[in-house]
Formats: sequence, C-alpha cells, structure tokens
Amino acid sequence: FKAEITAAEKKYNDAVNSGNFETALDCYTDDAKVLAPGAPILSGKAAIKEYFASLSGLGITKSATDIVEIGGEGDNGYLIYKNILYKADGSVFDEGKGLALYYKQNGCWKIYCDSVNSNAAPAS
Repeated sequence: FKAEITAAEKKYNDAVNSGNFETALDCYTDDAKVLAPGAPILSGKAAIKEYFASLSGLGITKSATDIVEIGGEGDNGYLIYKNILYKADGSVFDEGKGLALYYKQNGCWKIYCDSVNSNAAPAS
C-alpha cells in the first residue's frame, strides 16, 4: 500500500520535474481538484494543466518533495508532504506543504485532491 502510493508520487514528481505535464496529468483522476494558494479550487484536468502552465510562467522548473506520512486503506489513501519549488537558476521560489488524496482506479493510484500550502507568511 505505502510502496504503491510512494511509487505513484514519484512518477508524478518525475513527470513534473522533467516538464512532461501530460504524464503528470495522467497521475490525476479525471475529476481531480487542486487547492493552490491564492487561487479558487481548480477542478478537472484542463484547469490543472493551466495551473502547471502558470507555474512554468513564474519560472518554476523543479519541485523537491519529502513524504512525511502515508495512510489510508482499501482504495483510498493520503500522502502528507513537504516541498520546495525552485527557479531555473536554482534559487528557492517557495517552501510549503500539502496533503494529497489518492484513489485507486483500475489498479492505479491517482491523485483525486491535492491541497498545496505555502510556508510564507500571508501578505499584510
């Protein structure tokens, strides 16, 4: 169970870090949601694809993810993680954390909902 979700998360991160957004999108369920900082709920693969494009537009080229916890049972799992987003020059764009909900569909673990949070203090 944990090894399968870890492998699914690795596939997703490898795809994102190589700029292969089509493979990254395949890691989501068709009705997936992304809860990104400063944005409304992104729903569905088309909205998530636009989100990837917006990150690229900000100069973000890499995401380093550290898995903190994996749990769940049956065909439902979750993953709590810490991440760092990097710019092309290697500088840190942002550090944060998140919670990804995984569903097993047709034998494959896919992200249903990813709630991403920045560690940066809110603007005052």
